[in-house]
Amino acid sequence: MRHALTTRPRPYGLAASLCLGALLMGCPSQPPPPTGPNVVLIVVDTLRADALECYGGRANVSPRIDALARQGVRFQAAFAHAPWTLPSFAALFTSLPPQAHGAGGNVREGWRALGEEHTTLAERFEDKGWSTGAVVNVDFLTAPFGMTQGFDDVDARISNDNQSVRRAEPTTDAALSWIDAHRIDGQESKPFFLMVHYFDPHAEYDPPPVWRARFAEAVDKQSTAFRFGAREHVVRHRGGQMPLDAATLARARGLYDGEVAYTDNAIGRLLDGLAARGLEAGTIVVLTADHGEEFGEHGSWEHGHTHYDELLHVPLVVRAPGVAPRVVHEPVGLVDVAPTLCSLASLTPSPAFRGRDLAAALRAQSGLPPLTCLTAYGNFWGAALSSWRDAQWKLIEGGPAPQLFAWTRDLREREDRASDAAVLASARASMAACLRALGAQIVHQGPIVRPDAEALERIHDVGYTDGSDGR
Repeated sequence: MRHALTTRPRPYGLAASLCLGALLMGCPSQPPPPTGPNVVLIVVDTLRADALECYGGRANVSPRIDALARQGVRFQAAFAHAPWTLPSFAALFTSLPPQAHGAGGNVREGWRALGEEHTTLAERFEDKGWSTGAVVNVDFLTAPFGMTQGFDDVDARISNDNQSVRRAEPTTDAALSWIDAHRIDGQESKPFFLMVHYFDPHAEYDPPPVWRARFAEAVDKQSTAFRFGAREHVVRHRGGQMPLDAATLARARGLYDGEVAYTDNAIGRLLDGLAARGLEAGTIVVLTADHGEEFGEHGSWEHGHTHYDELLHVPLVVRAPGVAPRVVHEPVGLVDVAPTLCSLASLTPSPAFRGRDLAAALRAQSGLPPLTCLTAYGNFWGAALSSWRDAQWKLIEGGPAPQLFAWTRDLREREDRASDAAVLASARASMAACLRALGAQIVHQGPIVRPDAEALERIHDVGYTDGSDGR
């Protein structure tokens, strides 16, 4: 691992100590610390919903997340707003669709940061006195991309390749260490907001031996000779030089499932750590993902390149004080997380947020506020795609031809209904109205990101290149 870009947590209580030392000099009185729940926002990179058993995935791959889902609210139909990390996280943080927040771009034209004019979820908590921290494992979640706004402390461990990333267990260690650094004599003197980013399901798929033995295909259970998801595989596949047969994809998927199982175990240890510190009852826990991963469902592999639901359908679980366990089948988007979290913590959501506040419905176990539409935007590898869905239809635009699916019935998105001119015209009109309502009818572009030479090399070495620079 080449780089560790870290802002160390400040010794908690330092300001109070300085004030006490200056008491005779007339130090101004400090406002009382806020009261309210802690928040732990867990985001697992590249975790498609159906990788988890509670979403119909493989048996025993996710026992700790499944248990969390039984304790809280599981949203069966939750969707990301972009098929890759930067614009998806920005939508989660700002409660704005990518067309409105402007973060994203693509590998050919360059990347766009989240502008400082936007209000983030972390800023809402920071402004109200919560301690805020983030543990992240990829360049796209660091300060040059505008993604640390509102976080007092950022523990970033950025790898120079797909093999030496900080794994799930050390990520959990970092999260628990941050929590401990913000306690005095084992007690919380003010609540905290902590975002924890796990990267393991992202390629390269290389689970530790115990999870490899449980979930890999038979030929790969004891051997690490088969590697999949390294930089050279991404570049060759994008260049059309690595066609993928079903057997190869099955082997890759087995290793991916092993990574999910390993991450699930580490998340369980984070949850156990909260309980051991007496924090479980007073902490809101949210688990979700920024996007999924394709394993040949529509003829390709990896992510960033389509708006099919193997990339947009993500898990969303919320466990919160005063919210009874249930399963919600109504569709929601990641833009709904920020206003809902604010309300669950008794904070007023930012007026700039465009997602729905679901807190009252969750507490009352009632139906959610009406869904008008969900939208997604972006394509890491080229010209942007856009998509829209309501409670029945899903429209994808920007490719060679529009595609239209009755997504609640056609879960695998196999039957393209775009040849029905009347239905297509109605969907297009509804998509336009949706974007107007969100203030996203004109695509906003955030400030261009100019990574330094080392960051650019890291990004390329992970496989985020189209190969045009000869790499």
